[in-house]
Amino acid sequence: MVDLLSAVEGGSQGEEFQIDADFCNFSHISEHQIDESALDIVWYSNVIVLPLIAFIGLSCNLLNMTILTSNKAAKRIPSWNLLLALAICDCLFLIFATLDVTPLSIPSLAFSITFNHYYTRVVLYIRTLASIFYKSSVLIVVAFNFERYICVVHPLRSHRLITNRNSRNAICLAFLISFLCSIQWPLAYNVNYCYEHNSQQYFYVILKTTNTALQIYYKIMDYVTLLAFNILPILALLYMNCRIIFTLRRVVDEDTKREDEWKFSDGALVQQENRNNRTLHANAMLFAVAIMLFLCIGPQAPARILFDLYGQYHPHAILYTCLSQQLVFLNASLNFGLYCVVSKRYRTLMKQTLKKLLHKLEVVDRPFQISLRATKSTSAPLTSMEEHHAHLLLNQPNNNNTNIIENNV
Repeated sequence: MVDLLSAVEGGSQGEEFQIDADFCNFSHISEHQIDESALDIVWYSNVIVLPLIAFIGLSCNLLNMTILTSNKAAKRIPSWNLLLALAICDCLFLIFATLDVTPLSIPSLAFSITFNHYYTRVVLYIRTLASIFYKSSVLIVVAFNFERYICVVHPLRSHRLITNRNSRNAICLAFLISFLCSIQWPLAYNVNYCYEHNSQQYFYVILKTTNTALQIYYKIMDYVTLLAFNILPILALLYMNCRIIFTLRRVVDEDTKREDEWKFSDGALVQQENRNNRTLHANAMLFAVAIMLFLCIGPQAPARILFDLYGQYHPHAILYTCLSQQLVFLNASLNFGLYCVVSKRYRTLMKQTLKKLLHKLEVVDRPFQISLRATKSTSAPLTSMEEHHAHLLLNQPNNNNTNIIENNV
């Protein structure tokens, strides 16, 4: 099971079990003594924990996409394009990463000849797509951090640099870079037909290519992705957020001094305080996302080092890989929660969206009641009996009419 375990992109990519090309069989598996407890950890992580996190993350990100697209006010949120692209990337990453990790941890699937025949032909492309969307998500987080950095630290340039067109260009560039840094999987690995002695059957297995140039290329890209998508983004966010914090503090201090010197009126003071609060809240979500990126993506670098030092069969490497995978899935699932906790405007939009969805569900569940209400509100023609009854009421004396009205009231 661990031999075919595919680790999550970004430094914890475990290499598949490598079989000598001259003896394409599974006989070398017995050489690796793997602790049973480690196998249990892998199974619980890949079959139970990761799919559960992915399901929660998909639900939250789909709701996030609904909020961002169904409300006109949501489109006025800063970095709306980037937030929507981030939600889409997180959804697609959770789908493809689960398809990459979970099936090979289920014995009935892993040792099924039919499943093996089809899955081995698509798993490299599934992993490539998961890698693309994972890396795009990281780059998009850096992009809207950069937008906030320009708006706060260099406000005079923000009108020229921070535009919808530039945001869309940043998203396209993120996808292009992620694609170029993820195509090593189908290039450096091949699908071979191999013999398994225990079952005495042939299986398709994924083996690294024997081409030396492609092997070097794969190794270089492995460390390039580790540096470009796990270390540099964290350092960039740390630098930009420190500059933002210092700038905000300086602005608040200057505003306080002006208030003391010029003795603003109460209304002006309240207006200034509200503006400062909006600035702080606008950047609070940014800081929260950056901190979560650091906590969830940062451990991928030590995981890659453990694989180099101990190999993929060491219990510590297996345990740390499972934990780092769960953190990466959490990073793609919890962005939605940060928007809700930090942004009051986002919480308001979420409540409005949920009310709209519940109202639509009520319309679907109770169509007959709605038709009755519509019938009551319409002015239908009177029947002959109703006309006769109305004629009698109108022709009665005034006292009787008064009594009837009082009784009705």
